[in-house]
Amino acid sequence: MNIFRISLLVFIFSISSSCQFDKETDLSITIDGELEKALINEIVDSWHRAASTADSITYFNIMASEQSVFQGTDDSERWTKGEFRKWSRKYFQSGSAWTFVPKNRRNINIREGVAWFDEQLDSEHMGRCRGNGVLVKIQGDWKIDHYTLSLPIPNQVADQIIELIGDLEDES
Repeated sequence: MNIFRISLLVFIFSISSSCQFDKETDLSITIDGELEKALINEIVDSWHRAASTADSITYFNIMASEQSVFQGTDDSERWTKGEFRKWSRKYFQSGSAWTFVPKNRRNINIREGVAWFDEQLDSEHMGRCRGNGVLVKIQGDWKIDHYTLSLPIPNQVADQIIELIGDLEDES
């Protein structure tokens, strides 16, 4: 267990021991859920950090299986883990594949060995982005099974963007 998890456990137990709970409260579910969310945050942060530092081994080991999917912002960008590894090789060899920095706290939901999240990101090259992911628990470890990167489009310019996309599609 790393120091982060130990510190988090001590903090949660110290808070919970000072609180009064009625008989209906299941403290173990609350603590376990918060620990799982903290762990998922740590995993997704590590995944983003691995891309930023061009650590392809860590990056792809965080993905669940060869059937895991990464969807980029372009309509053609839907890759399995193996396809994505091959496509991104040149970026990982350059010293920094890409950098996405979470802006706010992630929204995380967990149910029966599956977790899903959404996050707002900042990127030097793409500006503001949004990520959505699904993690699965495999032999006690959370792994990213599906991730979608998108560009949030303000409603005020949506019609213009839709028209631009239509024009591009008409040209092809």
